Amino acid sequence: MDRLPDLSSLSHEEKDALIHALWAQVQALTARVAELEARLGLPKTPNNSSQPPSQGRKPNRDDKPARTGPRQGSLGRKGGGRLLAEAPDETVTARPSRCAHCQAALDAADQRLAGRFDKV
Repeated sequence: MDRLPDLSSLSHEEKDALIHALWAQVQALTARVAELEARLGLPKTPNNSSQPPSQGRKPNRDDKPARTGPRQGSLGRKGGGRLLAEAPDETVTARPSRCAHCQAALDAADQRLAGRFDKV
């Protein structure tokens, strides 16, 4: 119904039927508006907004608290990597006899410890 019918030509019963139909339509629209207003308060998720799926909550995963300090060192960073073995099976001290660049002879006084590591 796009246009209001001529009310003067309607009988009393037809006017009552029109009022009841309009009342039912108003009730349905009121319920729909209430549902949409309730959805406004929900947090944004990939299902109800334009967020990418990677930003949504992952299933079967606990929410981890944010890290408070710097992350632990990893390989290549100072303090990173796994700890050295307390009792190694074998200890090898590798000392070069010549410089890798100029091939000059090296003695024990020219060398210093550059690093220690475990070989698995």
